[in-house]
Amino acid sequence: MWIPKPIYDHAPFFWFLLGALFFAGGVYLNFPDGLKAAYFVFATFCFSHAVWTFVARRRFRREAAARALDDSPEPAESTES
Repeated sequence: MWIPKPIYDHAPFFWFLLGALFFAGGVYLNFPDGLKAAYFVFATFCFSHAVWTFVARRRFRREAAARALDDSPEPAESTES
């Protein structure tokens, strides 16, 4: 399944925002301790998923750029003096 590029590029920000909202909900809303713990666990999951996505994309893009440089032809040496 393909998703549009703007949505794909902003997905880590969505996960980070969702984690921030759940973290704030766990801190500021008056829930029982069990529900607060669930909010913190889900916030941790969202934060870690956002970081993992950023790191995985950066690694893939660096490797793709390195492969593109390796596959590109070398410039021909000039024979003019």
